[in-house]
Amino acid sequence: MIIKKKIGIVVLFWNDYEKTIECIKSIYNQRNLHYTLILVDNNSQKKYSNEILKWLKNNKKEVINVKKKKYEEKKFGSSKLCFYIKNRFNYGCGLGHNPGYQFCIDNDLKYVARVDNDMIVPSTTVKRLINRLEENKLISAISPKIMFVKKPNFIWWRGSEIGNNLKFQKNCASYDAKGHLDDKKFKGMIKTDAIAGCASIMRTERLKQIGLSDPDFFYGEEDIELSCRLSKSKDSLWVDLDQKIYHHVSGTVGKNWAKNVYYNYKYRLVLIKKIGNIYDKIFGYSFALLKLFLSVFFILNKKYSSRFVQRYYAIIHFFQKKYGSYDRINYTRVDKFFHDINKKTNLSHILKKISSNKF
Repeated sequence: MIIKKKIGIVVLFWNDYEKTIECIKSIYNQRNLHYTLILVDNNSQKKYSNEILKWLKNNKKEVINVKKKKYEEKKFGSSKLCFYIKNRFNYGCGLGHNPGYQFCIDNDLKYVARVDNDMIVPSTTVKRLINRLEENKLISAISPKIMFVKKPNFIWWRGSEIGNNLKFQKNCASYDAKGHLDDKKFKGMIKTDAIAGCASIMRTERLKQIGLSDPDFFYGEEDIELSCRLSKSKDSLWVDLDQKIYHHVSGTVGKNWAKNVYYNYKYRLVLIKKIGNIYDKIFGYSFALLKLFLSVFFILNKKYSSRFVQRYYAIIHFFQKKYGSYDRINYTRVDKFFHDINKKTNLSHILKKISSNKF
């Protein structure tokens, strides 16, 4: 019997229609799989949304604007349609996906995949990852190995390790900006502390049990927090290194270097609050306060001012509880504040921005 409600593939996008269309094309090329595409528009500008809808129409895809919870089964499992959800605001990464996740739960889809809009999915990757989940019922979620689009023989992500990275506010995922050349040692199935937020498949029933993405996250680390809730045991989260997906790295947030540093550092502190034990919190918060003191000192040092202003604001805003809903309301202000700060920005410009902006 053909199971049409096998998997819902949730793709969240915000403005970047060219990469989104490239991603959608790769999903529609999946072979030997009944899947349902759920496209979530994170309140993009109308002109960008229209470009995507135009492409879908030109390629003879039926677009269903989601206006109710449940749809009849014949609407699922077809490569000729797309469910379209329009968010009222830019909810950020985690919360932005929630309407898509909830749609999969409400319509009894067995699996829910998150594929970020800057990914390219090979034609057999999703099917083979589902086979892994079918073979081992203990697996709650799984991710493929993630490669660079521009350097397809180099690995960008191959698993996550939380450990001491949490308290030191380091990246818990084994992302590598330069990449590792792929070879035979990066093969087979390996356990991971967290799945990749940008490319993963979860059991819908498990997601229903633990709840959706935490609204206190806006950009970054929401996948680590969700993974900790998804994990029932040390054997429930895996990476299949035999399967690949390709990533336009930093495609989602663009080229605003300073803004990315600000978000990354702030949400690593939020992550400590959410999943850390008492020792992680004592050490992590103390370490953050030490960095705050050093940040004030370094802001006044012309050589280092541009590198530390983001960390200064990240720590201040964390302790002021300016995260989650704050960033959803103020993301344009954040972007404007940081957009012209780079690694060579001089001290006078930094001080002028600080004095003229109530950020």
